[in-house]
Amino acid sequence: MANEQSAAWTSRAAAWRQFVEDVEKTLVEGKGIPVGPSPLELAPPDLPPPAQDALSVVVCSPHPDDEALIGALPLRLRREAGARVTDCAITFGSNLSQRARRRKELESACRVLGFDLVIPQRPAGFDNVNLKTRAGRPDEWAQKVETLSQTFAKLQPDVVFAPHAEDWNTTHIGAHYLAVDALGAYLERTRRDPLPFVETEFWHENSQADLMVGVSAETEAILVMATAEHGGEVLRNPYHVRHPARMIENVRLGAETVGGQGGPAPDFPFAELYRVTFMKGRQQVAPRPGGRIIGPKEKIDLDAILKAFRPEGL
Repeated sequence: MANEQSAAWTSRAAAWRQFVEDVEKTLVEGKGIPVGPSPLELAPPDLPPPAQDALSVVVCSPHPDDEALIGALPLRLRREAGARVTDCAITFGSNLSQRARRRKELESACRVLGFDLVIPQRPAGFDNVNLKTRAGRPDEWAQKVETLSQTFAKLQPDVVFAPHAEDWNTTHIGAHYLAVDALGAYLERTRRDPLPFVETEFWHENSQADLMVGVSAETEAILVMATAEHGGEVLRNPYHVRHPARMIENVRLGAETVGGQGGPAPDFPFAELYRVTFMKGRQQVAPRPGGRIIGPKEKIDLDAILKAFRPEGL
């Protein structure tokens, strides 16, 4: 009996070890794929330009690469709904000597995704986007708010994405408040109806995430490809090859934080998590309680998503 138990343990352990070694091998092989920026422009050949009246999606990216790292829903809106997705580059990092390189990489990544790119503060983004500036240098902050607000006026967004307020990194947190302040100023000035404001997460989980968006292997590959165009960054830290692991983890997490405690996990492997809120003038309005899970094969319908979360009377 003891020999049978030992043999069973050895056999099962060998199977799981093979599984883990295959994952490890995949990471090593991924590091061998060339990274960018590509010498050739990697524009997707199967993606027509957005129509004149296309949905306007604006992604406020704290750093170059955030457009790809959290870009699952914007990418699906671009590819499946024909939306015009614009990456709004908030900063190019704090290292002045690397900003030209990072801008070139960002341009390449946006081409891979089929996103437009705008830089509100030319030529190299805003500096000091953080809560210290917001609290201690109000004139400087007000100038940033006005610049980004004017950018919103040009882009006429139908939905805006930005990090949530507790996304750990000081610039991610600063980008949240800059987007909220600027979008609020824009809405107040133009008297537009409330707009959806979708919170993203990367450095820290959003405790109030309410939307899980599944992606196919093909879509995930595009996100990884775009991330890899930030070659100078991923050579330092190969987070591009770990991106699928993060998206797998999101399915485990979102199954219960979005789907409800004790709920079954979806059968798709990759997903991104978001929180859908709304901006009414300068006020960020919480959504209707509840969560929604969208599978990779389910049609992306922004109106249906927003209807599920829009509070009564908004």
